Amino acid sequence: MSETPHPTAVPLCIDLDGTFIRSDLLIEGVLRLLRHRPLDAWRLPLWLSRGKATLKGELARAVDPPATPPPVNEELFSWLEEEKAKGRRILLVTASHEEALGPVRDLFPFEEIIASDDTRNLKGETKAGILVERFGEGGFDYAGDSSSDHAVWERARKAIVIYHDESTLTKAKAVHDVDRSFCTNSTSWPDWVKALRIHQWAKNLLIALPFLAGHHFHTVWQLSGLAAAFLAMSLCASGTYLWNDLLDLEFDRAHPRKKKRLAASGRTSLQRIIVASCGLVAAGLVGGFVLDPDFGLLLLGYIATTLSYSLYFKRVAIADIFLLTFLYLSRVIGGIIISEARVSFWLFAFTFLLFLSLAAAKRYVELRLNKSKGDGGIKGRGYLQDDLPTISGLGIASGVASCIVLSLYSNSDQVAALYHRHEWFWGICVIAFYWITRIWFLTHRGLMHDDPVVFALKDRGTWVLALAGLACVLLAHPVPS
Repeated sequence: MSETPHPTAVPLCIDLDGTFIRSDLLIEGVLRLLRHRPLDAWRLPLWLSRGKATLKGELARAVDPPATPPPVNEELFSWLEEEKAKGRRILLVTASHEEALGPVRDLFPFEEIIASDDTRNLKGETKAGILVERFGEGGFDYAGDSSSDHAVWERARKAIVIYHDESTLTKAKAVHDVDRSFCTNSTSWPDWVKALRIHQWAKNLLIALPFLAGHHFHTVWQLSGLAAAFLAMSLCASGTYLWNDLLDLEFDRAHPRKKKRLAASGRTSLQRIIVASCGLVAAGLVGGFVLDPDFGLLLLGYIATTLSYSLYFKRVAIADIFLLTFLYLSRVIGGIIISEARVSFWLFAFTFLLFLSLAAAKRYVELRLNKSKGDGGIKGRGYLQDDLPTISGLGIASGVASCIVLSLYSNSDQVAALYHRHEWFWGICVIAFYWITRIWFLTHRGLMHDDPVVFALKDRGTWVLALAGLACVLLAHPVPS
């Protein structure tokens, strides 16, 4: 009768995607292709038609591995270090292509790495066969996380289960001898709220600007329409924010603050983020078209513009600032469509210049932060340190110009017709000029959050000035439309 081998004498084989690392290298490869070579995306179905092994190999050669490796499963990592210290053989056995591993190879001193190649996709039964051939039936322990790993666990001595939800662990325990388990889903509702940028929905209140500018205060049906439009655009915006996080994955991991984002940190799977983002965009589009076909088309344009920004224009200096500005303007245009308000050129000029200034402030803060770290520019952007004065000049000039437009408007015939005592409206011009000056003053001092809109929502001074502006409007005595 043969003796049972000591656990440390049994090789420990570790899966990579979703197990050792909190990510999936195949999905990351597709995202990097879309990010760096979007015009080659049409090749993906052709590569896949020749087999998954071919797809992984072609992807690995089409784009370089990221400089920053994906985050590891810390709890599993600590346990592997303990096992390694006991003298146990630890192997990385992954379905990822051998040429796609990049810096992942250096995350842990694996004794050996067995990976997929151009002809063999090392997953499920294929992976199980390779391990049995090397170590015999029940001659190894295996750590995995997906349904395809059941085939390997069936032929292993012990199963180590990495799970996202309790149902996965329960199913594994029902049919396998589970030695250890590690949970990788460390997300909560606040994490998703933050990832969806719920606070950024405040930007979509611009939909109401044409409605308010035209003094349509008594039309309840328009208010309900605006509320529905606000929700539809907010859902689309949250979905595209998640898309942007996915496409910016490698750059966010190198950022001191953005590396904590849901996608970059790996606190939930990339698959879940993709499903959530597509679901949000689909729901927003359906709601938009039901509300008004023209508004639905506007949302399609908004999404297309956002994608073009994420895929290309984000890397083009100055063009990215103008594109961000037009994304703000799309909200105003949406308000015009829904409320059927008549809006003059004054509103367009003011909002364009104001948000051009805020977009420039956003880039200025990012570039200034990188300069303090000693970097030459912003990763994934088209700027250098020497561009700081140019960005600052553009932002300040456009901010001042927006106040000039507002001043000219405040003395126009349109304002005289909209307010009984329109002289009080002049006070808003002073408040606006003070606010934009303060924004840039804080930006130059390094006290600005990298998103001026988020900063303004949390800034007590902004709220005080907003209340003062509201008082000026009320004192001007608006004339209902």
